[in-house]
Amino acid sequence: MNIKYSIILGLFIFLSVTTLTSCGGGAMRAEAALKNFSKQIERGNLDNLRLIIYYMNPNILTGIPVSVEALINSEGDDRVQKFVIDGNSLEEHIGLLKQVGNITLIPVKEESYINARIYYVFETNKGKKIFDVTMWGWGMGEGDEEYIYINGFAFKENDIFYDLIIPFLPEDEAYIVEGYKQGKQE
Repeated sequence: MNIKYSIILGLFIFLSVTTLTSCGGGAMRAEAALKNFSKQIERGNLDNLRLIIYYMNPNILTGIPVSVEALINSEGDDRVQKFVIDGNSLEEHIGLLKQVGNITLIPVKEESYINARIYYVFETNKGKKIFDVTMWGWGMGEGDEEYIYINGFAFKENDIFYDLIIPFLPEDEAYIVEGYKQGKQE
């Protein structure tokens, strides 16, 4: 009887995990990460938090799509800038940070590929990642829509992911990102 019970339980767990991962499990993990981030912000615990932004002007043409790894490991490439924002600077925009927990993510079901021009990560001062965002991915379907990636999973764009970094970019870069965001609304 115990063997039969164990087999049934094991099968149930396997099917549950398979269903979650194939039916938006990535979306669930990304939403959970954003909600955990929001809870941390609500508690006012920003001292142990930082934002790191890797930025390449979206208007720069490259011969091949840029991977997140290439963007991060671009030391010496003057086309890529890195900005590190500490918890004190983040605290000045706490109202904006609190908005993250209120968004609804819309997962992308079609294949897409990453061409990273902006990658940012919220992490603890010890380097533990809370969540990251990669801009952009392009769909391979008829619409060729652009997507963002949160913790490696593709979602339809949401303005909050632009708004989170605009205040922390130098004026010229902020202007470009704001223009890109506005172009999406037309």
